[in-house]
Amino acid sequence: MDPPAGFYRKKGYRRAKHNHQPVPRYQCKACGKYFCGTQTLPSQGHHRPELNHQVLALAVSGVSLRRMAALLGCSRRTIDRKVLHLAEQAQKHHAKHLQSLRTAYVMFDELETFIHGRWAQVSVPVVVRVKTGEVLAFGVAKLSSSMSKGQARGWNVDTRAQVVPAVLKSVASVLKPGATLATDGESSYPKWMGRTLPGVQHKRTVGVKGPGYDPLFAINVAFAKMRNDLARLGRKTWTTTKTIRGLENHLWLWVAWTNGYDLK
Repeated sequence: MDPPAGFYRKKGYRRAKHNHQPVPRYQCKACGKYFCGTQTLPSQGHHRPELNHQVLALAVSGVSLRRMAALLGCSRRTIDRKVLHLAEQAQKHHAKHLQSLRTAYVMFDELETFIHGRWAQVSVPVVVRVKTGEVLAFGVAKLSSSMSKGQARGWNVDTRAQVVPAVLKSVASVLKPGATLATDGESSYPKWMGRTLPGVQHKRTVGVKGPGYDPLFAINVAFAKMRNDLARLGRKTWTTTKTIRGLENHLWLWVAWTNGYDLK
């Protein structure tokens, strides 16, 4: 329920600690409590809210977290907190965005990367809207290691059978009746699609039809951009992901940037 009009009076100013600029204060006529407009911002309580947009821009421009801290003159811990804050905002914006979105043609594929060492392999299943290039859903699944070092360290669990169907199911409400989902020839996809997306047409692409033709162009371009924009996903890089949660947070920032969400 909205408060009645004129329930407050203007009552002086307060100075923000991060930039010392005056912020108008108001007082509730009923209870006498003070408040200001910045209390409703997502960055309320941040000591350096001006860094939020800079962290977002650098995070999707191939800059590592440590380099961000050096460039912005703050600690690595501050960068970690900013990334987490922005990732949580991105998830909220994304959920709201999907509520009003309907599409008839999407593509799905998986990008492979690793956690800390190349023996700790993971898959990143992604659904992309072909018309606009928007990312509709993604996940991170463990892959059973193909290297002896990974097998020796117990990295032998494959969670694709749980993560991929969950990613596909998350876009069910976005797809129009009779929509098409295009994938490569992976043998598990028809089974998972039949369970999670009944009524959706599955377009399987087994081979390339001709020179210069890419039937999965939209999803392959998205993966190329991800590897270019996120330092941790580069083919040859010193930057590595330490945790699956850290990879997910960074991917949420890229989704927000790609889909045009206004994070603060």
